[in-house]
Parts: sequence; C-alpha cells; structure tokens
Amino acid sequence: MPGAIPHIIAGFALFIIGRYYFKDYFNENDKSIKLFLLAFACISFSIIPDFPLIIYYLTYAWSSICDIYPYHDLLHIILFIIAFFGLFVIKFFSHIKIKPIWIMGMWAILLHITMDLVIPEIGIWI
Repeated sequence: MPGAIPHIIAGFALFIIGRYYFKDYFNENDKSIKLFLLAFACISFSIIPDFPLIIYYLTYAWSSICDIYPYHDLLHIILFIIAFFGLFVIKFFSHIKIKPIWIMGMWAILLHITMDLVIPEIGIWI
C-alpha cells in the first residue's frame, strides 16, 4: 500500500477529473462552494480508509503496526462495499442536487482501495 503522498495526489487528480467531467454542474452561480465540496470529498475520501493507520502513526497507541492491520483491512472491506453500492444507488436511484460530488467521493474510495491492493508499500510518505 502506498504512503500519504500518492493518496493525496490521487485525491487531487480525482478533483481535476470531476471538475472537467461534470463541467455543466460546476458552471452554475455558486461554483466556489461546489468546487470546495468536490475537493473536500475527493481528498478526504481518498484518505478515510487509512484512518486506523493515521491514528497509529500520530499516537503510537498500539504496541505494533501489526495490531492495526486487521482493523485496517476490515475498514477497507466495509468501505469498499459501502462505496460500491453507494455509487450504484447514487448514480441510478438518487435525485439529489450534489450527485457529482458524491459520485467522485465514492470513486475516491474505490481508487484508494485499488491503490492499496496494487502498489507495494515503500514507506509512510511514499
């Protein structure tokens, strides 16, 4: 699993992709609030699945990093299921006004989990 910098870069990349893919949605009058919400959703949702690791590296509350991995993996499984079904429900059954923001947030979670599965661990930052 990659470190913090690739996750943040992925969040910014999804922000840029979402900004241009949903350009009609962001051309309305309250564009700055919607862009802020999109940036917040993309960046924070690309970091949320690593919440147990963030707590560990900030506090060192557990004795070993190996104690965190079961919780980390469980959170990844739960968030993958939520993101997959949430994306399906939002895309096809929902009529909310901020649909593009939620769609990009769910894609951020799915991209995060895919990155964790594919990219080998190098360190905390990279």
